[in-house]
Amino acid sequence: MEIALVVLSIISLSFMIAYIAVVRRLNSVSEGFSKLLVTYNMMLDDSQAKQTFISSPEDQDIHKENFIKFLSDSRDWAFDYIDKVQKGLKEFIDIADKEFAYFDSFGILTEQYPNYKAMKTLSSEYKKLKDLLPEDSNDRR
Repeated sequence: MEIALVVLSIISLSFMIAYIAVVRRLNSVSEGFSKLLVTYNMMLDDSQAKQTFISSPEDQDIHKENFIKFLSDSRDWAFDYIDKVQKGLKEFIDIADKEFAYFDSFGILTEQYPNYKAMKTLSSEYKKLKDLLPEDSNDRR
């Protein structure tokens, strides 16, 4: 029983760390998009840059299309990545939900064991992690 709790604790910590990494990566991607958009707009505003980079209306259309395609592809990649992370978290929740529900119901009986505080903390953090998922993919609350 204790080994299962330790393994479950390690798995839940791993998923929490992975989720935090995903959120940070998405923030940095979003920050990169913002910088790219500002740079792009600055280039378009500068008349010399317009002449250097965009010499004809056809070139301007091509550059706009390429930029829009880049934004679309990046957005698709980000949504795919988020979807994979949410599916992984959902699988983890499907497995861990029973264990944490059991601990929440009967954990008080094991209060004298050394891992009680850790399990209580993990149970609390697990609930926070579970709340991060959208309602539709977290239907077993």
